[in-house]
Amino acid sequence: MLWEPSGCCCCSLRTGSLVLATIVIVTGTLGIINEISVFIVGDIPDTLREVCEKEENDNMDPDECYDFSYPIVYGILITKLLLDIMQVVISILLVHGILKNKTRFMIPFMITVLVGIIIWLLAALFAIGSMAYFGLWAGVFIFAIIFGLIIFLETYCLLVVRALFLQLKRQKGQRHMILTEQGYSRAKTQECVEY
Repeated sequence: MLWEPSGCCCCSLRTGSLVLATIVIVTGTLGIINEISVFIVGDIPDTLREVCEKEENDNMDPDECYDFSYPIVYGILITKLLLDIMQVVISILLVHGILKNKTRFMIPFMITVLVGIIIWLLAALFAIGSMAYFGLWAGVFIFAIIFGLIIFLETYCLLVVRALFLQLKRQKGQRHMILTEQGYSRAKTQECVEY
């Protein structure tokens, strides 16, 4: 059984969830503006060419480096732009769901945060494992603190939104049954008897 917070940082679950969604909307919008400005104003080809010329690699000449790096850089920028747009849209859906008491609009946000937690966990394991393999123990300690803090905050945000989701479900009269083997099978048997 997961812990359900009764509030979020001295606020109600509703206010805390709205603040969390607003923070995500603002950061996502700033990210979108940044990526669009890089596409419009930024001079990616010249910057890449300069970097490739400075990196004198025996295995790759500057033209090969440029041809190799160019699609990767644009792919990362486009992916980041699409993820920021998706993040803003999902957070707007969360705000709409909170304001209108519609729980189905809260589900995409919870799924996105859960996927984010899993990705952060995998990245943390990879980074910490790589540092430990090379014997960089100070790096292991720093990365463990940074990733631990990020994962903790993401998990707390998920639990706050989930607690509000369950609270709204209960207010609508929809019972949220805790899934245990005995409780689920007992409920299933009673439903079968009623029919």
